[in-house]
Amino acid sequence: MNQQVSDKARELAALIAQSPEYIAMRATEDAAAQDEQLSALMDRYNALRARVEDLTLQKDTDFEAIAAVGRELEEVQAQIKNLPMYQALQNARKAFSQMMAGVNGQLSAVLNPNGSGCSGSCAGCSGCG
Repeated sequence: MNQQVSDKARELAALIAQSPEYIAMRATEDAAAQDEQLSALMDRYNALRARVEDLTLQKDTDFEAIAAVGRELEEVQAQIKNLPMYQALQNARKAFSQMMAGVNGQLSAVLNPNGSGCSGSCAGCSGCG
């Protein structure tokens, strides 16, 4: 990679790391990792997912058991989604993603000033082959 491009990429990364969106996201991720209720529910969710996987891999598939665990999995997921900490985490990640979409849009606008090039949608495109 060109040294100047590499230097500018590091500079951009440092600016992104100093952005309010990134700082808020990281702080929220740290707080979420310390949230006992969220951690307990996430552990339960992951255990249930593993149980569903185990059940589906058994030679004699027990569809009733899979459905029962699936319902419990949905209940735990709903509990997680209702937690204020989870909602704050999702909002912080969304804000960061929106900021990064703006950065990528700026890069794309410079690299494709006439709007030509990849739009990110493969619908009706045969460019990648």
